[in-house]
Amino acid sequence: MKYLIISILTIAFVLGQDPLPRSLTSEEKTRLHEIGTNRTITDPPDSIVYAPAEFDSVAGIIFAWESYYDLLTDLIKEVAEFDTAWVVVDNSSDESSAENTLSSAGVNMDHVIFQQIPTNSVWIRDYGPWWIYQPDGSRAILDLDYNRPRPLDDAYPENLAAEWNIDYYGLGLVEAGGNMLLDGTGNVFISDVIFDASQGFDPNLTQDQLDEYFLDYYGVENVIITDHLEYDGTGHIDMFVKVINDTTVIVGEYETPSAGAGNNYNICNNVAAQIAGLTNGNGRPYTVIRMLMPPYSGGVTYTYINSLFANKKVFVPIYGFSTDADVLAQYEQIMPGYEIIGLDCNQIITANGAIHCIAMKVPAMLPQETCEQWAVGDVNADNVIDIFDVLTAVDIVLTSIETTPCVQFAADMNEDGDVTFYDIILLLNIIMDL
Repeated sequence: MKYLIISILTIAFVLGQDPLPRSLTSEEKTRLHEIGTNRTITDPPDSIVYAPAEFDSVAGIIFAWESYYDLLTDLIKEVAEFDTAWVVVDNSSDESSAENTLSSAGVNMDHVIFQQIPTNSVWIRDYGPWWIYQPDGSRAILDLDYNRPRPLDDAYPENLAAEWNIDYYGLGLVEAGGNMLLDGTGNVFISDVIFDASQGFDPNLTQDQLDEYFLDYYGVENVIITDHLEYDGTGHIDMFVKVINDTTVIVGEYETPSAGAGNNYNICNNVAAQIAGLTNGNGRPYTVIRMLMPPYSGGVTYTYINSLFANKKVFVPIYGFSTDADVLAQYEQIMPGYEIIGLDCNQIITANGAIHCIAMKVPAMLPQETCEQWAVGDVNADNVIDIFDVLTAVDIVLTSIETTPCVQFAADMNEDGDVTFYDIILLLNIIMDL
């Protein structure tokens, strides 16, 4: 009921309004106290296998059909060629409109799935779901507290978890998804704008609390804080830093001090030096690659670094500048074997975001362990059903230890989804009959 009320009020407010920018509007700055209301906060997960990195394989990409439809159509068409594009729409009318637009553009509609979940804005990178893999191989949703008073956006991850019937963990951390980059080895890069209350963040957040959130919910052990760009509208790290793999990071570079707004020339250089002096979670040093940042112009921070990976495709923002071709060639050199695709972002960049900002990944399913070589009762998989299998089953029951799916399969004699003393009795009966 609370989401219905929020939906009605918010839809009534935004009807006829221009698309919301990635940054706070003047009106929203008067409503910062509304951030985080009507959210569900949960305890952290009991066990985390892995939080997918920026560059990991995806099952597909989620897009919110709210604005910048030409760019969204181009992205959805490319993603849906081989993977799934989930398109979030407010209602059935929007779904029909989106379906007509996409079909007319030649999109592979067999790979498009619509979700009727109302949202406020297109910036799903900042409010969308984050993910972890759990010990059973399942994916679970992590939900940050969006630093904007946009209640439909903030509710989306929880609504998605309910629709997909998957585990949900709500953090009390106020953060934007575009301001965090995971490297897959236990490190996360975040800009220091996360401590800026004027940008909708928690003014009471401490470094220790930030570290605890990432350890408890993501299994990430090291939070790396960098400076943020000035005058870019958000301060999010994804505007000038990109994690390519577990040891390679792109950092933006201005040709001259005057090319960047404010102190951004020095900020980029300092962040590049900072990351170059660090190691990943496995103790391997980072290699930093510098990439051109186009000159700040007309109040706009142009960036080539706000790109998106979707398996073997890389989508790069371009602007019709003379430098576009060189940057696309640099991506090809950095990422051999990937298809590098430039997309016109002149319209969206004026709202302080680009491609990475309007897309949220759904990680690929982990390869499922096959249990074909396991027999029911052979709990230790030694091809003999004997007292040792009984002892292993007793350990499972008495200690409630986590088991692999195949061990669970072998010990669950009555196939009721649980291992109990009744399964042990059935196993003893089999041994006695042998």
